[in-house]
Amino acid sequence: MSRNVDFSRIPTRQDAIHIRLEQWGRWVRVHPAAWALQPIWRNAKTPRQWDVNPHINQPLNTLECHETERAVSLLPDKHKTVLRWLYVWPWVHEGKVRRETASTSDALYEVSIDARDMVIDRLKQKLSSFYENA
Repeated sequence: MSRNVDFSRIPTRQDAIHIRLEQWGRWVRVHPAAWALQPIWRNAKTPRQWDVNPHINQPLNTLECHETERAVSLLPDKHKTVLRWLYVWPWVHEGKVRRETASTSDALYEVSIDARDMVIDRLKQKLSSFYENA
């Protein structure tokens, strides 16, 4: 029997890669931007508290995002799917990902931890190979 799993619980050793994967998820995600508002309201002025997106966006380090995308793309399919679900498509229902990966909630949680560790290792390998060739 599977219990409710909190996928937002991340081991402390993975805090740095979690932040990097969140930025990667923002960079990879496709946004429909062209007609977010109807043309008649596009130039309307509103009080600041009514703004659709009141927070200040942080700039992304696109070079890190490219490196992270490369590391994620080299992962096994199951790990890649789980990371893309957690960081790029968080609105997709957990059941759909469980069916696609043929695993339980507990197994998905373990795969997510393993996938983050694998990304850390891939990025370290890239850095070590860079310094060996320099």
